[in-house]
Amino acid sequence: MPLKNKSTKPMTGHFGDDQYTFCSNCGKIIPNALSDTICAKCKKKAGLLKKSSVSVSKPSKIIDPKVVEERTSLKNWESYFPYLSIRPLQRKIMQAISQNEKNYKHFIVQAANGVGKTVSVLASILPLSYEKDKTIIYCCRTHQQMSRVIEELKMIKQLKPVSGIALRGRKELCLHPTIQRFALDPTNAADMCRYLKKEGKCKFFVNMGKKPKQEKMKEITHNQILDSLEILDIGKSLEMCPFEISKRIVSKAKVVAASYQYVFNPSIRDTLLQSLDKEIRDIILIVDEAHNLPSTAIDISSNTLTSYTLDHAQNEAMKYNTGEIYDLLEAMSSVLNEDTKELHVDEEVQINPSEYLKKVEKRAQQKIDDRSIQALERLGEYVKEFQASQNKAPLSYTSAVAKHLKQLIENQAKKSYAFFQTKTKFKSGETNSKLISLSLDPRTITKAIFDKTYLTVSLSGTLEPFEAYMSLVGISNSKSNILDLPSPYEKENHITLVIDKISSKLDDRTPETFLKMLEVINAVVNSTPKNVGIFCASYTIMKSLLDIGLERSLSKPLFIAHQGISSLENDELVNKFKKQSKKNGAALISVLGGRSSEGSDYPGAEMQSVVVVGIPYARPSPTIKASIEYLESQFPTKGREFGYNIPALTRASQAAGRPIRSLEDYAVIVLMDYRFIRHYYKKHLPNWLKENLHLVPAESNKLEEKMKEFFRYHSV
Repeated sequence: MPLKNKSTKPMTGHFGDDQYTFCSNCGKIIPNALSDTICAKCKKKAGLLKKSSVSVSKPSKIIDPKVVEERTSLKNWESYFPYLSIRPLQRKIMQAISQNEKNYKHFIVQAANGVGKTVSVLASILPLSYEKDKTIIYCCRTHQQMSRVIEELKMIKQLKPVSGIALRGRKELCLHPTIQRFALDPTNAADMCRYLKKEGKCKFFVNMGKKPKQEKMKEITHNQILDSLEILDIGKSLEMCPFEISKRIVSKAKVVAASYQYVFNPSIRDTLLQSLDKEIRDIILIVDEAHNLPSTAIDISSNTLTSYTLDHAQNEAMKYNTGEIYDLLEAMSSVLNEDTKELHVDEEVQINPSEYLKKVEKRAQQKIDDRSIQALERLGEYVKEFQASQNKAPLSYTSAVAKHLKQLIENQAKKSYAFFQTKTKFKSGETNSKLISLSLDPRTITKAIFDKTYLTVSLSGTLEPFEAYMSLVGISNSKSNILDLPSPYEKENHITLVIDKISSKLDDRTPETFLKMLEVINAVVNSTPKNVGIFCASYTIMKSLLDIGLERSLSKPLFIAHQGISSLENDELVNKFKKQSKKNGAALISVLGGRSSEGSDYPGAEMQSVVVVGIPYARPSPTIKASIEYLESQFPTKGREFGYNIPALTRASQAAGRPIRSLEDYAVIVLMDYRFIRHYYKKHLPNWLKENLHLVPAESNKLEEKMKEFFRYHSV
């Protein structure tokens, strides 16, 4: 029987106004403790949360007085543009949107970095949002991009009284040590938060109800444009929940910068719209780095269940004496392990989900239906409530099983889903079987959003061919205006060198080929004054280069982003690599599509040359085959192009652009695969990348001549 909240009074918190501590090691809550309290569970000293001062930053630049004088009397986008000089390509973006918003619902803009897309789109959309009483949601992939939106809004605010906020997820904004330490993902963090609030064990939430603190919060946040880190600082200073603060003030914002999840994850979107007090038709949607949207939509609507999760769920069922549920969980685990026992590690096999469920029902001797799902959900809720009552992190593996099983049953007959089993290996050497429910169609997530929002703008430097993007996300061609901008860069600031007679094709992956690659990389490193990026088509190619002696052969230090590196470890590695640009330079090696090749920028000397080693096609597998076949059924003759070729070339293009982040940057881009020069591959490269493109023999002296000439021109 699930636990009940014993208190019938309004929640004031177990600990009143006293500070309380958490064990920094095990997360156990220690009520009404002093700062020198020793945790009874793990015998370590607990520590109090430190306050921080409120910090609401001003814009990094003060607007030119001439801009205020010149723009105040103007109308529409011109009155919102905060810089004295309007670049020609910026003017094109703003005119295209502001002059055509009555004729088109969707704007697709392809423009390279450095154009000034962010401020141009904001200046053109803001007048419309005020006229029609719409809220702008600016979807970004990274927090750095969200901060850029906030910075531009702070510039615009010096001209016009605009408002805005950047949002982060609950886990990232939470001050509660239990969630900081133990939350596995956003869903899990939300669960833990709910139980901590219900049990009155989060003083930061309790403080949200205190009038003096509410008044102070309103005073600080009124009429401000706030980045998520500024909201975090406000929460720390007032000892109030930053996530709840953002929910309280978001309805006042005209522009909301947020991750894709806030719009394309149904449950998170509903919460955001409720906080905004808006319907989806009241939203103007801007999608930055829109080439990432199809894969993000696939990830949101897919799910994976592991034998590890099933085994821990069985332990929960056994602990709470739920025999029938235990039988079901044991059957799911046993059938999964039996089905995968002959598979090699990382081998995949496509399955019929109905057959899997039948085998589970036979072994468990019970029918899987809504009642089964509800029983799993009830046990999960009970486990979390009980753990919360014991001052433990409210986690339940049974809840995860219930969620996956529910989706498996709902989607088993849909053609837009495919189901697989595979086996992976932990670092300890133990194997972990997996049941994968894979969405094959991004439109199941995206189409309704693009149909229902008031207006949308999709931005990227790599959206071509536009047909692919529009088809995959469900944008109507008849309602769309495409703006493909030319390169903003001086031709002399970049050169693209395609290496002849080398490729990453499987048949070409010989010791001789890798030795040639080694020679080319050495030539690039030796000819580059400072830092070089090396981005490989796969970990297999990267390993082959390392095994053949890449690190020993280089004249500069090599920083290696090994497979399985964590986000934090990657950030530390990249920062150390960047610092080498202030010395004699270094090389960084990673894979295409990884955090280093897409999630980081390397302006100036931080990366003066980049080597793209091969074309990063996905490894042939049943999941890739199913995706291509499904897309072929939806878009005849286009399945392989949409699902296989274009994603690979987009990853290569994104990596190639890492050193060029502004109009002042210059770099050598080396594409080490002769296929890039062929018409089909070349036409899918961004405009700037192919405007100064040359085929170069693999011999290092020819390559070095080109590169030295380039850097001499730039007096490096």
